[in-house]
Amino acid sequence: MKTGYLALLLLAPLTYQAAAAPPGKLGPAAAPDAEKELFAARYDQAAELYSKLLRDDPAWAPGYYGLVRALIGAYRAHEAYAAADEGLQRAPAFAEAQAAAGLAAYRRGDLPRAEAYFRKARQIDPNYAYALSGLASVACATSKFKTCEDLMAQAYRASPDDPQLIVQWADALHGAAQISALERALAIYDPASRETRRLRVRIAVDKAAGDRKLQRLASPYQSYDIELVPIGVDLRRPWGVGLRVRLNDTRTVRLILDTGSSGISISAKAAEKAGLEILSNQRYEVHGIGDKKPQEAVVYLAAAVDIGELRLADFPVGAFTAAKSDAYDGLIGADVFELFQVSIDFPNMRLQLAPWPDGQPAADVAVDASETLPAGFWRAYRFGHTLTIPVSINQGSEQPFVIDSGGWDNLIDTGTAQKSTKVRRDYNSGLRGVQGRVNQVSRASKVSLAFAGFRQDNSDLLAFSLESLGDQVGVGVAGILGMPVLRQMKMTIDYRNGAVRFERTVRR
Repeated sequence: MKTGYLALLLLAPLTYQAAAAPPGKLGPAAAPDAEKELFAARYDQAAELYSKLLRDDPAWAPGYYGLVRALIGAYRAHEAYAAADEGLQRAPAFAEAQAAAGLAAYRRGDLPRAEAYFRKARQIDPNYAYALSGLASVACATSKFKTCEDLMAQAYRASPDDPQLIVQWADALHGAAQISALERALAIYDPASRETRRLRVRIAVDKAAGDRKLQRLASPYQSYDIELVPIGVDLRRPWGVGLRVRLNDTRTVRLILDTGSSGISISAKAAEKAGLEILSNQRYEVHGIGDKKPQEAVVYLAAAVDIGELRLADFPVGAFTAAKSDAYDGLIGADVFELFQVSIDFPNMRLQLAPWPDGQPAADVAVDASETLPAGFWRAYRFGHTLTIPVSINQGSEQPFVIDSGGWDNLIDTGTAQKSTKVRRDYNSGLRGVQGRVNQVSRASKVSLAFAGFRQDNSDLLAFSLESLGDQVGVGVAGILGMPVLRQMKMTIDYRNGAVRFERTVRR
């Protein structure tokens, strides 16, 4: 499975498509037209067609799956939730309605409920492609990569003309076979769709890379202990931590260590000064916090990346303007080190990388995470590069929070906060991210966060809508755990088993 930088930039979140309509009173032309729009990633048009078909026949189960998928693809998640509920009321005995409910639950961030709906759909129809792909999405989020890969292959065989399933299946292929599969999917998408833009970049990068193995460990597979550096405009009161990274043996940059990011990102000017090779002129969009339009970026290739004594070879590097700020030269995600068990000791400013006891940095085939976690570890969920942990808010049910060492504050989704505390507008606080300033910021008066055996009480916690972040990740996110929590901790990330450990520690 691709779990690193290229997966973040070039793959859409795991998504779903509607099954073809059965023949019946709707007529032979109407349902295929809706499916064609959905497969082309023209989501608003697909939603309109599915809505019309369901008005004509409210008991037509495939229509609910198609409608829910289209609405989520169109970033209209709340309409999708209502459509999924209606599908359960109108056609609960059909796999399509159960899978639609699973898709809605997944988008809400409720993985246990999503899995239950997908399993019910599979019980009704063991070969239903979108029950299989739904279960694959849950398996991927819980680091069961072998199970995920097998289910994706089954889903593809059940619906081989679905471009999204083609892309997911192609992830297990290599070389020319993978490129051929991706090009077949590309031919189905609308040329103006975001899916087309992503695939064009991925295909171009794969072709330019040729036989080179990207993101290759070029130093011994052993333990590393690397110094972290303070990040902040005023280094007497730093708000983040970073790493000194040398590119192509020519240029050293200071990158913020950002567990909410992925891979390495710098400005195009810095990439050119370091002599990086441009892999593709195809541009992709960079999404993050902020209300401005996403920035465009291109992919370069660093022949060598040195971080302390660790060396990586042929490493893709994203380049876009907002990667650089006054406080740092770019971003480096913790997943750059996912071949190791990664410990970030924030109080003592150390990054510690430990090899796996079996001496294998990465398996040639996908493997499932262990069912039993080591002592002190808690299950984390991965959505692409985004690492989340279940958090209880004000003693309520657990919801996913992003673990983000690049965040200078803890944050909560406004709608989530309003369910358990008072929220008021804050006209004075300035909040900025990759996509610029957040226009509407609020304050949640009392928020108690419980996670991984710890509790943090917050008064006047920053709140804003995380709906856009949920659209990009593909899963609803209730909040962000930033440096106010993390700077007190030594955090260990087990990427192999999808787990994290937090240990309160003090500066030595």
